Amino acid sequence: MKSKQQKVTRAKVPYVLGVTIAGRTVYAVLLKREAEGLEVVRRFTRQRVTRFASVQQGVPEVKGQETGGDFSIQFGGSGTATPFLKSEFDLSGDGAGSEQGPPAAIFVMELSDILAECREAGYGDPEVAFCLPSVDLSYVELRLPRRLATKDQETGPVDRKALLELLEQQVGTPLEEEQVAFLAMTPSDEETHRFLAIYPRPSEPVTATLQALKAESNRRLPRTRLFETEVSLYLGLVRTALRQIAPESPETRSLVLRVGADDTLVLFIQGETLQHAESLRSLTMHDTPETICSRILLLQDEYGIGEVSHVFLVGEHGETEIQRSLEVFFPNARIENLRRYLPLDDQEVGPGSLAAQLAALRLVGDPEFLKAFEPVNLFPSSLRRRWELPFGWQVWALYALLFVTTLFFVWRYLTLEAELNERQERLRRLPPAIAETDARALQARIDSLNARTQQALRALDVLDSLLVGSDRWSRALAQLSREVAMVRGIWVDSWRPRTDGVELKGSAIARDRVVELAQRMNGIIRALTFSEIRGWPVYAFVIEIPLPNDLPEPARYLREQFAVNAQPVQSKPSNP
Repeated sequence: MKSKQQKVTRAKVPYVLGVTIAGRTVYAVLLKREAEGLEVVRRFTRQRVTRFASVQQGVPEVKGQETGGDFSIQFGGSGTATPFLKSEFDLSGDGAGSEQGPPAAIFVMELSDILAECREAGYGDPEVAFCLPSVDLSYVELRLPRRLATKDQETGPVDRKALLELLEQQVGTPLEEEQVAFLAMTPSDEETHRFLAIYPRPSEPVTATLQALKAESNRRLPRTRLFETEVSLYLGLVRTALRQIAPESPETRSLVLRVGADDTLVLFIQGETLQHAESLRSLTMHDTPETICSRILLLQDEYGIGEVSHVFLVGEHGETEIQRSLEVFFPNARIENLRRYLPLDDQEVGPGSLAAQLAALRLVGDPEFLKAFEPVNLFPSSLRRRWELPFGWQVWALYALLFVTTLFFVWRYLTLEAELNERQERLRRLPPAIAETDARALQARIDSLNARTQQALRALDVLDSLLVGSDRWSRALAQLSREVAMVRGIWVDSWRPRTDGVELKGSAIARDRVVELAQRMNGIIRALTFSEIRGWPVYAFVIEIPLPNDLPEPARYLREQFAVNAQPVQSKPSNP
């Protein structure tokens, strides 16, 4: 959907710092944009020392905010919640008695230390992009009728104002529009659209930290430009992954599992649209993989989500054990690590470092890569760093006068240069004196050129007869490599030259792959044998591929060009 979020332009500075919080750890990744691509310059990790903000400004206060309950998503119809949802997410209303949530735990010293280390290492003052922790965000599912979701029922954009009004009615308090993001979800039916509203809680630490920095006169605010969320970042990266591994299956269902120190984030995605999102604070990396997988299956059954085809995993510790459990609980799904699809180095990093990298990529990433991400930015305008000039309007007036004077002399220089070029062109157009030329000497040179052309053509005929079929093996090998890569699921064991072709032997995981390869190579299948290896079908095949004896492409191109250049020379009369 087209959101009115703050516009995020690509950073012009070479360095961008992505920062996020996972548990009691602050993660930061410094990226550098060069001509050949992006480079991870340095990674930072700081352990947080518990400090609480004395005041909370600019953060919307939500009525009924949970103080310690395991809940991070709110639904429009809370009366239909099941006992599982009430116990898991505190939907019973027990946490609604507190007027204000716990104070935000700030990390001023940790952030200042990271920025100081960047300056001391010669990286200057980088742009900063934050990824807000999922446990400090509220997620509310909104259901809006189609006639209200769009201003124009057919082509109009999503009415953000209607979504914000509906959200304020559900949470019971006004919210800052710039600190609310809406993500489109799969519709429940043809007449109802669903959206996921995301906004920070009062305990959100990033805003409180920047406010504390702003209140201290001896500290300088970082060049913050972006507040992102884990849900939108992981959704964009999954879209990029699906476009690479399953471009022909737009309606495939995927699962994103992020296991962290404070909570477990679960995203169900249908095609490229978010279907469901959960932040389970009762599940952390300290729980067993079987417990985590069982809870995911319970969520899947609770919301009627069908079978998933892809499972993307992001974890801090014990990823191997979790992946093994996922392979048992989801035997028909493709399970892999989400960080494989980052356009950076593939290091073993946890969800905190991955979220920091994605936040930084939102500022300096490739435009094609960023097309898959939602334009989410929860950064409040009250925390923007404002520049104050140390001089008055007189200096601006002097600059304006200097600019106008420079512009006048540049225009005068260009005008004089144009007049000079015009007069030089007029002189060049004057007819030069006609030079006397010996006609016989000129004709002799023309005849000599014609004779050399004919001699070169005869030499090309002899060369062509020697080069016929000389590159048949290299062309066949190149064609075979391309076709095998296009077919996939097939590998070649050996090939043997024949009189008029080559005999190809190999194996494939499906019989139709062998037929497709034979059709692409214009070959004949001589043998096809079926066998099983560890319970998987394997087809061994023998294909005969014909190889024509053709003239190499370079020789053919040279002959054509020579003939084209020689034709105008031969068409001229031999007599003057």
